[in-house]
Amino acid sequence: METQKPSVVYRYRNGLYVNLTNRCPTACVFCIKNAWKMDYRGSSLDLAGKEPSPEEVIALAALEWAKEPFEEFVFCGYGEPTMRLEALLACARLIRSGAAAPLPRTLRVRLNTNGLANAVWRRDVVPEMKGLIDSVHVSLNTADPAQWAALMRPLPDWEASGFEKVKEFIRCAARALPETFATAVEGNDIDLEKFKALAAELGAAPRIRGRLEDAAGEQPRPSSGGGGKL
Repeated sequence: METQKPSVVYRYRNGLYVNLTNRCPTACVFCIKNAWKMDYRGSSLDLAGKEPSPEEVIALAALEWAKEPFEEFVFCGYGEPTMRLEALLACARLIRSGAAAPLPRTLRVRLNTNGLANAVWRRDVVPEMKGLIDSVHVSLNTADPAQWAALMRPLPDWEASGFEKVKEFIRCAARALPETFATAVEGNDIDLEKFKALAAELGAAPRIRGRLEDAAGEQPRPSSGGGGKL
């Protein structure tokens, strides 16, 4: 049986999604990558340890643009994009510099993240994103630190301090970047009003996301090499 080639980029709605890495500092209870066996709507997001270079990402994105232009370039896969911070920034720089033609310099660039980049890299990385990232969506999920640890299941290094680090990242992003959302997956006994209040306090707009396994049309299908989204 032929092994399906991993998808480094894949489409969803008006965006092209970039699968930079499978590494992640959390093992969220609502993450469906294991239940769906690293498949997403026909795309295999299992990189098998072979992470793409920025040049490879941009070349593949350019091929997709030639087929049909997209409105948004989104760092989001079955892993935490900021685990490869320099590769992420390098992709965005290529776009902004005009070196990624035919991708336009003004292409909207979004980051979906769990917000632990400052903790992982032990510095405030948000200033490095200024002028490169237009929108950041941070998976905060709750206003309660104990519930955050239970839902996000961070690696031991960040179990005690992770919640505060995520809040710090959101505050920094809200000050420096054009658009910052704090997101939560509905369900999980979350107090949504407290979550929304915390998002506002941090300077972010709240966004409630449906559970993928419950959403009509979001069920996985047999792999066929088509596009996907998460």
